[in-house]
Amino acid sequence: MKRFLRRFGRGELPLGRLEAFSDGVFAIIVTLLVLELHVPALGAHADSSGELGRQLVALLPKFLSWLISFVIVCKFWLNHHHIMELASHANYGLIWLNSIFLMFQSLVPFPTGVMGEYPENSLAVSLFGVVMAVNTLIFIVLHAYILKNLLKPEVADEQDPQVIRKSMLGPAFYLLGAGMAWVSPWLAFGLYGITPLFFITPVTREKKPA
Repeated sequence: MKRFLRRFGRGELPLGRLEAFSDGVFAIIVTLLVLELHVPALGAHADSSGELGRQLVALLPKFLSWLISFVIVCKFWLNHHHIMELASHANYGLIWLNSIFLMFQSLVPFPTGVMGEYPENSLAVSLFGVVMAVNTLIFIVLHAYILKNLLKPEVADEQDPQVIRKSMLGPAFYLLGAGMAWVSPWLAFGLYGITPLFFITPVTREKKPA
């Protein structure tokens, strides 16, 4: 087993292709998110502003779930860019951890659509929190792997030694929201909307003045 695991520490690959592939996946994800928003079908009431208004109001949960997921994915993209800048190169371990992270990111449109379609269903809203918690945990593992194995020496002093511990706040809040969904789905919506704001920019340590 140790011999097998050592294989993932091999390879000294440029980061460019990994970053380009990741950016492409993120772009597809945010595109898929908006596809859950459909133009209301008014049928015989095509000229009725009142009916259109009622249909648009009915779509508000889908708009809200889209907005929350869009902010979360963009937050992940920004922080992903930050941690890739910390790596001196890519090895096989980083490539596969990144691929697993992107695999779970590509799942995000599904719980987003389910939550938007059934906003008062506790299971639907709870599922969203669980998927986001898993995504955040995988990102934390990816970040920790870079810090431990691939960190550029010149940026080592700029890293917050508590960054991994602080990052655990994310999955904790998403899981709290998943549990809260069984009490009040709308409170869970609110918690999901607040959680990405804690990490809206990467966590870094301020440089000491020379």
